[in-house]
Amino acid sequence: MPKSVQVSEEERAFLRKSIEEKFGLKINSANDCELLSKIIYKEGNILISYNTLRRFFKILPNSNSPSLYTVNLLSTLIGFSDFIELREYRVNLNRDFIHENLHLFSISKEINIGTLNEVIPLLNEDHWENIYQLRALIDLFIKKDRTELITIFLNNEIDENNWDKLYKYYVAFQPIHTAAKLNNKSLISFIKSNINNSKIVQQVLLQLYVEEDCLDGYYGEWINACSTYLTTDMQIFCTCMSLQYHYIKNEIEVVKKLITSLNDQVENYTHKIHPIVLGRIAAWNFIINDDSSYLERYFVNKSDISNNIAIFTFFYRLVYLFGTKKQFVKFDYIAVLQTENLQYTNMPFNIKTELSMYYLILTRYYVETKSKNLALKTIQQIDIRYQFSCSSEFFVKEYELLCKTIKGWS
Repeated sequence: MPKSVQVSEEERAFLRKSIEEKFGLKINSANDCELLSKIIYKEGNILISYNTLRRFFKILPNSNSPSLYTVNLLSTLIGFSDFIELREYRVNLNRDFIHENLHLFSISKEINIGTLNEVIPLLNEDHWENIYQLRALIDLFIKKDRTELITIFLNNEIDENNWDKLYKYYVAFQPIHTAAKLNNKSLISFIKSNINNSKIVQQVLLQLYVEEDCLDGYYGEWINACSTYLTTDMQIFCTCMSLQYHYIKNEIEVVKKLITSLNDQVENYTHKIHPIVLGRIAAWNFIINDDSSYLERYFVNKSDISNNIAIFTFFYRLVYLFGTKKQFVKFDYIAVLQTENLQYTNMPFNIKTELSMYYLILTRYYVETKSKNLALKTIQQIDIRYQFSCSSEFFVKEYELLCKTIKGWS
């Protein structure tokens, strides 16, 4: 099967316009594609079927990516050696246009909507540089009190298992998280009004920027506003967070109802649950009901090591914060994972942060079990450069406490 390639709508439009200009015709119908196929063969002795052209220019509905052979061929028709050269040309050309207009937006009193509408289609979410430009735009919208313009990006659809793209939007939405943390009320209200109609808001601002310290503030407000669940595990996630909020408030009767509801939701759930959410489910059942069956069910020796790291890190962290010391040291699951061969250098950033947090919690486990040599060895595995913003306050305080405790042993 021919190798396929992702082509952005902007790249597709550029190819269409360039080919139309070169051959002096408009590509709007099957007949146009048939004529173009004949012209290409006549002028360059290149055979490309009109059906292929119909699919590429979306005259024939088609959800599949075009073949690399097709886009390379079309690129050569307008003077490029291949599609990679065309893409680099477009990226460089767009870069200057976007950068200059971002600067103009920032120094102008008002954002020129006409120019903005030209910039937006050029932001290809497959390219990191465009993600940083998108972040800069969102930052501008907030600073200029034009938060409604963020709506432009809220209808983007991301597959729940596409962690690479989700992380890119985690970066792009950093200004939203910052503004919410700084209690920007208009921004908080704007996001709240979009929670039930934007999947990307739920995916990124609720499930990635998990602000447990703000459950009594903006983050709890967003969680409570979520009543239409646009991701498969969103209801389970929201119930976990609501349970944590009411547990902190010592509202025991509400907590009992929520843990029952949570377990019913889990029992009836047919999709894969994210390991972090599994850790939360297991932790609250253990903290509230002293029920370790969920932890034992989710820990599978042969499963992916990163999944177990996520499960145990969140389980033990929650038990450490909200359970008893006896519960925290009851099981040694966190200590049996084989992490000796894991290296920070060959991991994506989000996995690095999970591993660093894992070593932090493991060090705490060894301190509480009086395993001094293991605690001393493990604390050296923590890399304080790798921490998520949402958990940084806990991370820094706990790391300082552990360092002080271990230093006091010598």
